[in-house]
Amino acid sequence: MLNREISEMTERIRTASDIVDVVSTYVTLKRAGRNFKGLCPFHNEKTPSFNVLPDKQIFKCFGCGQGGDVFKFVQAKEGIPFPEARELLAQRAGISIEDERRTSTPRSPEQPGKSDLERVNRWASRWFQKQLWESPSAESARKYAESRGISEESAQKFVIGFAPASWESLRNAAAGANIPTEWLVEAGLLKRREDGTTYDGFRNPLMFPIFDAMNRVVGCGGRALDDDPAKYVNSPQNALFDKSRCMYGIHAAKDAFAKSRMAVVVEGYLDCLLAQQFGFGHTVATLGTALTTEHARLLRRYVDSVTLVFDSDEAGRRAADRSLPVFIAEKLDVRLSHVPKGKDPADLLVSEGANAFDEVLTSATDALEFKWNQVRGRYRDAVSGPDRVKAIEEYLSLVVSSTDFGAIDPIQRGLILNQVGKLLGLSIDEVHRQLRIVARRSAPVGTAAATGAARVARAQNEASAVVREILCVLLNAPELFGNIEADFEVARLIPDDDLREIALGFEAAIREADEFSFVRFLSRFESAELVGKITDMQSEGERRGNYERSLELSLDRLSYLRESEYRERLLGELKTNQYQKDLMDEADPVGIDSKAEGAHRAKALAMTDLARRVNHFAPRKYLAAPQ
Repeated sequence: MLNREISEMTERIRTASDIVDVVSTYVTLKRAGRNFKGLCPFHNEKTPSFNVLPDKQIFKCFGCGQGGDVFKFVQAKEGIPFPEARELLAQRAGISIEDERRTSTPRSPEQPGKSDLERVNRWASRWFQKQLWESPSAESARKYAESRGISEESAQKFVIGFAPASWESLRNAAAGANIPTEWLVEAGLLKRREDGTTYDGFRNPLMFPIFDAMNRVVGCGGRALDDDPAKYVNSPQNALFDKSRCMYGIHAAKDAFAKSRMAVVVEGYLDCLLAQQFGFGHTVATLGTALTTEHARLLRRYVDSVTLVFDSDEAGRRAADRSLPVFIAEKLDVRLSHVPKGKDPADLLVSEGANAFDEVLTSATDALEFKWNQVRGRYRDAVSGPDRVKAIEEYLSLVVSSTDFGAIDPIQRGLILNQVGKLLGLSIDEVHRQLRIVARRSAPVGTAAATGAARVARAQNEASAVVREILCVLLNAPELFGNIEADFEVARLIPDDDLREIALGFEAAIREADEFSFVRFLSRFESAELVGKITDMQSEGERRGNYERSLELSLDRLSYLRESEYRERLLGELKTNQYQKDLMDEADPVGIDSKAEGAHRAKALAMTDLARRVNHFAPRKYLAAPQ
């Protein structure tokens, strides 16, 4: 949830960003009654199902389900998180959020903010580019770029540049442009000596500006042209740049991502640049780091599958070990391949052309299969006998340990089980059985969940469904909240984290404002996924209508669940402690405390009464009236 100060600025940005105007920059809209319609920008369609509702300032596609306010539209279209979408719309509306940053995060006047760092990086990238094409000292850099096959068009597209082998060239140019020294130091363009003086941070490399998905210059990378052992050098981490979250070339790859829903990931700047130059526009590169969860989440905004291309078998082995848990956790299909003959992708493309690189991509192996081939190789291909048994056990142990298998949703787990079964030549049931055995061996000592816990979970899931039905009504008829207010506490107990956050956010919005605003309510949430769920519920409730009757039915169902929960608790006590047997025994109950007997009889009577009021209760033996 956003704090009050940021919420006020967010509301100001939202008010200044009419959703019809914003969406119209991406989609051709035509008026349809009070609303507008167009072809959905999030999935392929021939008949328009994408709707923009000016009165509610929201959009909704009834084809793919995408929906939300103006912020969520920009998030989905640009593939950026909420803060960046907010910043982009603020810039579009001419609203400065720097003052807000300074208020929320105090810093000295000299300390740069994100926009300051972006401006100084963009200035530096243009200065480096000018040096490459105009400076006599850049002759070796121009020859190197030519020898690696970089076309002039690609050099211009990626703003390739050159940093002179000097200690003060950039520093002097920046001073002439009145750029504060502290900004340059924070961006890594200057470095500070112990005596406080500064010098150029990049000297004699071919320069590669690093753009993010919003086309901002967030940092710089340099490729050494001499014998420097540090072949590649990047900007240091700062408020704007974190190499574990950035991917080179993503600003140029977004359109290709949208068409193919697939990404190719390589290891170096030149590999990425040349792959795009040769027609593989969906290629990006890491910045000298291992693939991280943040990289996977970044790619998941745009694609469904990823092919990792490496320079060697050993690099591929290490990549498989690291990438499998990362990409499975983020629900991305991942494949691995390597360039033959000890070449890197850039060399292969220049020497053998696009067809050769296409063959590398075509020959990519699924990460699960890649792992199985590794394990099988250690057991003489694990054709039969003890070697095969050991190989299967080791492989399944790797799958369980590397994927946090129990945390994966049932649909994805089923897909993985099916794939593993095909690889190992086992039925899905057998794979499932073997995985359970492996998981039990590796699990910490403890007890399995009791039947009672399962009943509680079932009741909680049913409560979640009721809360969802209530929200479908209230999002369209918030004035009915008073009818449900006393029972709304159940929303705090449901296990669905997303639904609970939405419900509690709705309750807070109702209590905080004199009048509920649906679009303002959407602005409380940064997650585009959450907003999509909210718009789904609003649309579903609107289609059903009959709000008061729907709410009455939900309240009845909630009452039934409460009685069922009480029934389950009493039933558990009767079963566990054998109350029924004790109370129905016609023999003389010697030694039974009269108070305890009375308490037991009261429970049995309550059980009988409740059973007669609740359908589908329990086995008949529990329905006999206590004597």
